[in-house]
Amino acid sequence: MPQPRHLVVASDFGPASDRALERAASLAHQHGARLTLLHVVEPLPVVSAWGDPGAAAWIGMESLLEAGDAALKRQLGRHAGTPAGDAQPVCRIGLPRRDLGAIARELGGDLLVVGARNERRLGDRLLGSTAQAALHHAGLPVLVARRPAGAPWSRMLAASDGSPAASAAIDWAEALAPWAEGRLLRVHPPLPEATLALMQPDPARLEDYLRREEQEAAARAADEAKAHPQWQAAFRRGAIIDTVLGEIAERAVDLVALGTRGHGPWLGGLLGSLSQAVLAHADTDVLLVPPARPSRGTEGGVAGPAGA
Repeated sequence: MPQPRHLVVASDFGPASDRALERAASLAHQHGARLTLLHVVEPLPVVSAWGDPGAAAWIGMESLLEAGDAALKRQLGRHAGTPAGDAQPVCRIGLPRRDLGAIARELGGDLLVVGARNERRLGDRLLGSTAQAALHHAGLPVLVARRPAGAPWSRMLAASDGSPAASAAIDWAEALAPWAEGRLLRVHPPLPEATLALMQPDPARLEDYLRREEQEAAARAADEAKAHPQWQAAFRRGAIIDTVLGEIAERAVDLVALGTRGHGPWLGGLLGSLSQAVLAHADTDVLLVPPARPSRGTEGGVAGPAGA
């Protein structure tokens, strides 16, 4: 069972990061964990007045760091007298899209907390492009905070496909909120209708195949439920996204825990369609847990971004 010891909150100084800070502060207080408020400021290149491209330089890094530190202190000042106000401010120079997760790991963080915007625009449904890219590079569990942090989570949902990342997501959710009611959902989807129409399989053989597949899926779900006895298990048949979103709405879920795929240059390659749908359409907090990062000495010799 993971133990949250150091929560790192990504800040852009706005309302979304304030919500993330409040949620992280509540969790840090409950678990006796450290809390860091991190801003990664991107340097601005300047070109000399005569336009010589070779004269490009980075503008005042010390000034940028000072400005970032001051902004972080002002943000913490808005939370003075609360656990959120006690967070350690850290400002670093870097490329936020690439370095946010790496810096969080460098600081010793074991959970990155980011605030979700409420836009539903295509391409900005989750957090904005910077945080979307940061999710790809994070390599550690990410909590996407959307709900107000005034009340602790009371109902959790873990949608599992039986993968190691999904199992880790269940463990992380339980570690973060052991008091909450947990629902473990396994969905068995139908075969693609277009493929069936194209192949036109023998009806009797198809029926036998579908029966065996469903029995095996139910058996795997039962085995997973035994491994997590504190969760209420449910096995559903239907379209995965619609079933999960329906369960979230029906049960008024506070926190959804999902294992991520951990590969691909775009957000979709990391999260998959289910995670994107939950982030885009469900007004709930979302915990995203990637596959375990390979250790040194494994194939390739050097630990790298999680892959699957």
